Amino acid sequence: MKSLLLYWLSCIWIGCTTPSPLASGSAPTAVKEMKEMLERHNYWRSQLGIADLAWSDELAAFAQDWANQLAKSCAMKHRSKSPYGENLYWTSASSSPTEVVDAWASEQQYFNHTTQKCRGDWSKCGHYTQLIWENTRRVGCAVATCQGGGEIWVCNYDPPGNYVGEKPYGKK
Repeated sequence: MKSLLLYWLSCIWIGCTTPSPLASGSAPTAVKEMKEMLERHNYWRSQLGIADLAWSDELAAFAQDWANQLAKSCAMKHRSKSPYGENLYWTSASSSPTEVVDAWASEQQYFNHTTQKCRGDWSKCGHYTQLIWENTRRVGCAVATCQGGGEIWVCNYDPPGNYVGEKPYGKK
């Protein structure tokens, strides 16, 4: 069972000296998954020459809190009044971090890189533009298992993106 617990938050870059009581044997998997999540975000940004994101333990904890709340009913609902950008993903089974990020990135088919506008409704490419939002510097993600099965994934971004009238990148 995938579980992103607080243990991996401190282990990703600074290392761990004592196991967390929350780890329950899944910490190596969780650390690997979150490293993969960050790498996949940065892969898509690199395709456009956009600077890499840094992992944020603070944002990951914020995302975990919301993922846990959503998992109670497995509802796909953005957190209201959040100071961060947010991408959500739900699956009835399980997914890898690469599958999650690539699902968001698949929306690039609706994004015109020349005009930097979505083809049609902005909601068709909003997950993708959050991935590539140039001013965003940090990301933190989490996953929770829904009570009825399946998973809900949450990523939070700081600073957020997707401001009406602003281009995602190339603003300099």
